Formats: sequence, C-alpha cells, structure tokens
Amino acid sequence: MQSVFSLFPELLTERLKLRQLNTEDVDAIYKLRSSEEVNKLITRKTPKNLEEAAEFISICHQEFENKNRIFWAMQLKETNEIIGTIVYHNILLDKNYAEIGYELNPKFIKKGFMYEAMQKVISFGIKTMNLKVIEAFTHQNNMASIALLEKHNFIFQPKRRCKVVENNRIFRLEIN
Repeated sequence: MQSVFSLFPELLTERLKLRQLNTEDVDAIYKLRSSEEVNKLITRKTPKNLEEAAEFISICHQEFENKNRIFWAMQLKETNEIIGTIVYHNILLDKNYAEIGYELNPKFIKKGFMYEAMQKVISFGIKTMNLKVIEAFTHQNNMASIALLEKHNFIFQPKRRCKVVENNRIFRLEIN
C-alpha cells in the first residue's frame, strides 16, 4: 500500500484536474487560505503573506513524503484556475483511516465542483488506499459542508466532539 505515496496521485473529473500544489500556486493558495469568507467557519492558521503561503505548499510536500497527507489543488480543466483544495490528512494506512478536508473559492460554490472532487477523492481512497473509515470535521453551522457530507453518506457522530475546535462536528463514512 506504500505505493500510494511513491508518485503524487493526479485525479481527473469531468471538469477538474486534482493535482499536487506547486510553487506557481502560491498566489492562488494565499488568496484561498486567507479569504475571510472561506475562513469564517474554519479555525486554522491563515497565511499573512505569500511567503507563508509558499511555506504551506512546502509543508504539504513534506507531509506527502512523510505519508501523512495528500493535498490536491482543484484546478479547472478549462482555464487552469485553482478554485479550491481537497485533502486526505492524518492518514493511517495501517488502520485504513484518513480524514478529509476541503475548501472552495466562494464564487464557485453551488456549481457541483466540490461534489465532483469529493466523489473522485473518496473513490480513490476506497479503491487505491483501501480506506475503511473516512472522517470529516466541520463547523456545526457550515450547512453546505454538512449537506455535502450527507450526500456522500457520511454519518454525524453525535457522541463525539472535536478536541481542538469546540464548534466542529464529526462525520464518518464507513466502507464495508
């Protein structure tokens, strides 16, 4: 199963190319990760400048090398514009477990892009990574995220709480 991490997995959907971040993505990543609208329901360290965005990209590469994270840029096939990201992190291949996270440029919401990306990434997780459990942590008021998770058969875990972010709720997808 280690072969998942030998070469970064590029995935294609009808309208998207899911690929590894590179140094040319610094501007797009800075705009996305520092956007007030994107971050209003996300608790995380946001980049203060392009240098910090470049450092984040470097960390994503290191985490892939360390077999902890697969962080995809969501690029429109038509224009090559980066419109969002989707990630498997806290990957435990020996336990067939990973967490999924995502973010989308607000001007592209309600167009089915995240649904498309998530469908492909979940399929990759099941077929290639042999995942049996995928979890997502989302803010209790992020109705779009909750709806997306429910469309993909994630189940709310009411008895569990996120230890890091009080307002996050945990959703779980179990694959038989």
